[in-house]
Amino acid sequence: MDRQTRPLPELKRLLNDCLREQPGCQGCQLHAVCVHRPDHTGCNWSAEVDFPGRSEEEAVRSLPLARRVVVMVRERFNVEGMGALGLV
Repeated sequence: MDRQTRPLPELKRLLNDCLREQPGCQGCQLHAVCVHRPDHTGCNWSAEVDFPGRSEEEAVRSLPLARRVVVMVRERFNVEGMGALGLV
């Protein structure tokens, strides 16, 4: 499947929306999105999430759920316009 491209702010909003919709990820916050050269999957970004207000044990239990969301979004979208920055 070809990835669709989105501007970085739109991708962040989309990722946050998907995280909020995932049971177990409510309150999960997108900590950072790193734009880079396409990796072995062809995706040109990665993301870090955080679970503020949760204990470490709760965050560890929720992390695989959030990771699945990030992977799903990475499979469908790339950040657009990164060629102009020399990143692709």
